Amino acid sequence: MMLHRLTIRRRLLVIFILIAFVGGAVQFLIAGRQLEAATLEFHQHHLETDALLVSTTFSEPLSHLLEGESDDGLGRTLSALQQQVGHNYLILDMNHRAIGYTANSGYQMGGKVTVTPELTRARSEGIGADIRPNSAGEATLYLAVSIQHESDMLGYLVLSEPMQPAYDDVNRRYAELAVATLPVIGLVIAASLWVSGSISKPIQHLRNSALLMAKGHLQTRIPITSQDEIGQLAESFNYMASQIDALMKTQRSFVSNAAHELRTPLMTLKLRAEALAEENLTSTERDTYLNEIQQEVDHMARLVSSLLILARIDEGRHPPEKTTTDTVSTLHDIIRNWRIEAQAKWLTFQADIDTNLPELPMSPNDLRLVLDNLLSNAIKYTPQGRVSLKVRHQHKTFSFEISDTGHGFPAEQGPRLFERFYRSETVRAQITGYGLGLSIVKAIVDHYGGRIEATSEGTGKGAVFTVHLPG
Repeated sequence: MMLHRLTIRRRLLVIFILIAFVGGAVQFLIAGRQLEAATLEFHQHHLETDALLVSTTFSEPLSHLLEGESDDGLGRTLSALQQQVGHNYLILDMNHRAIGYTANSGYQMGGKVTVTPELTRARSEGIGADIRPNSAGEATLYLAVSIQHESDMLGYLVLSEPMQPAYDDVNRRYAELAVATLPVIGLVIAASLWVSGSISKPIQHLRNSALLMAKGHLQTRIPITSQDEIGQLAESFNYMASQIDALMKTQRSFVSNAAHELRTPLMTLKLRAEALAEENLTSTERDTYLNEIQQEVDHMARLVSSLLILARIDEGRHPPEKTTTDTVSTLHDIIRNWRIEAQAKWLTFQADIDTNLPELPMSPNDLRLVLDNLLSNAIKYTPQGRVSLKVRHQHKTFSFEISDTGHGFPAEQGPRLFERFYRSETVRAQITGYGLGLSIVKAIVDHYGGRIEATSEGTGKGAVFTVHLPG
């Protein structure tokens, strides 16, 4: 529970340091035990080698002594052993009676010695060792080997040496191991500082940037310095920030444009209402003002209706209907209506529709809304010439192509035509409208998983709008 109260950097530091110390301690103990065992084994092996060499030297003189011959050879060997071997020794016969020993060791010539663990093991295995305190209380290594001559076992040789030098050697090796382990732990701690910093600093930047965005600084971005998960997180944050910035700009523009579009008819309504309040108006003037008010109310109703459609789509309250459209029948109804509109403007209306079109998985009202907006724009922006509709179905995709010979637009304006309230400056003063029709079309097409394209060869050369819908 305490870790949850710490920052990510401190949490990583605590975890890394714990791992470093625990791992270092375990490694130190395991390696130390192995070094200790190896050191003690080395000392014991060294003593075994000396014991085997000495027992070989003693075998013949001891054989002569036990056969009742002169013990001069044994005495000379004992004198040499006393001078050359740096260990205390004890020579016993088969009955564990002392035959020779280091001076001042407390043994008596011919005295029987207590059977010790190393002697028991030497009797069965030929060699035995034991560590125990000596008479002075110091830890001592006792090593016993059997003395043999011509396959006959004559007795035992026991060598002993204090263990303190071996323990001092073990302690020295432990110190060397500690000196070698501490830099490794320090390196791990340094690496943990670097790793925790490399993780926590970008997260801190992310937090600070999020706070700045919350205060309205939507242009805030995080510098991307790596391509790892942190870099990908920063890239995702920057993408989110750019989308929010664009959304807020669109919203502000939308509100501004909506207010502008509503202000004009409201001002007209206000002026006409004030004019109607005058008593000296003629009936003709009064009818004219009432007609203008009716037109402005219709204009506002269409604008509000378009705004409501966009709002429902933005809020996800305009789900695609599961019912399918009788495509051919619906298209003929739409064509019949817009052919009349085109003829009223002395335009040629052409329709090219496959007769075997399958049903379109789209609401009939949405299909009408899409085609009505596109055909309405085509007729509105075509002073003379032709408006055509071509419908095809290939590879499980419907394509609706609406083309005209009207005003057209520069190629660079194509992507902007679907922005809300956007209208080209070249036609804004000539043709009335509020720039929401194509926005509604794109929103509905996107809603059904389709796409729409707008192309033109330039101003005055007509335009082509192509809608692709899955089906």
